[in-house]
Amino acid sequence: MYAGLGLLTVTLISTLVLAYLISRIMWRLGRVGVDVHKPCNIVVVESVGVSILFSLLLATPMVYSLGFKMEALAFAFSVLIAGLIGLVDDFLVLRAWAKIALGALPSVPIILLSVYEPRPLIPLDGVARLTIVYPLSLPIVYTVATNAFNMYDTHNGVMLSSATLIIIAMITGGYIQYTYGFEESALAVILGMATLGAVAGMLYYNLYPARAFNGDVGSFTVGAAIASIAIIGRVEAVALIAGLPVALNGFLKITSIGFKERRGFQRPVEMEGWLIKPRISKDSPMSLTVLLTSRNPLSEPEVIVASTWLTWLSSILSLVTLYITLTRLP
Repeated sequence: MYAGLGLLTVTLISTLVLAYLISRIMWRLGRVGVDVHKPCNIVVVESVGVSILFSLLLATPMVYSLGFKMEALAFAFSVLIAGLIGLVDDFLVLRAWAKIALGALPSVPIILLSVYEPRPLIPLDGVARLTIVYPLSLPIVYTVATNAFNMYDTHNGVMLSSATLIIIAMITGGYIQYTYGFEESALAVILGMATLGAVAGMLYYNLYPARAFNGDVGSFTVGAAIASIAIIGRVEAVALIAGLPVALNGFLKITSIGFKERRGFQRPVEMEGWLIKPRISKDSPMSLTVLLTSRNPLSEPEVIVASTWLTWLSSILSLVTLYITLTRLP
């Protein structure tokens, strides 16, 4: 636990410092964008989420020194690959199919270094043995995770706030599982604390009203980090249930418009002064925000709070489900 607190402190401070420095660099490079959910043209610096990636890579030697050598390397390479994909998309704009295909690549270090246990905990059931199916499913898991968090990063701080709650749920679930004899779950606590510090540091700049945007580099890094923590730390069930709002948002978008790059369709909502309301158009996708504003227009802070509350509820549900599952184990 003390090692985890040390990692959290390091990544929190490093992200706060790096995000400030990177913001200045990106501003000079002209990496800025308009905050579209404001009625006035507010320009915000973009791609500052690369600070999350740098901080997680900085924490890798500390995890390595604790004796988790293969796990530290697999985690570092996984988030590095995801972050680089996001960074390329920020600057070159990848096609939707390319992002989906490339989203599987962060699973390669996890598979090659065999830092997974093919016996996940099934909610309300028990431990399943998936020796063949489990590694084959990992590329799909990473594709879903990276792209889902990328699609969820639509409002100031909403993706990072939800990610914070999901990570806290995984840390708590990992500690509970460790007390029940799941030794690998100690890594959910260690890697979770490192990621929590990095995410919280960037959230300081991205929280409403945002002074910096994560960019795809930030959302892809967070998605890969959460998937890696879940797999390496054997808290897949906790991550799945806690992340239901993120998954729902991605499901709504894909089922309504298919696999299209977000720059190729109309935004699902439009502004009415400071209020957000659904856009009625066949060329705009469904999303969680559309559902939240379907009855009454909401301000951006209200959308953010509502989305975060949903993740808080799903995170609590994940821990309750975990506790019930563990108490039913023989």
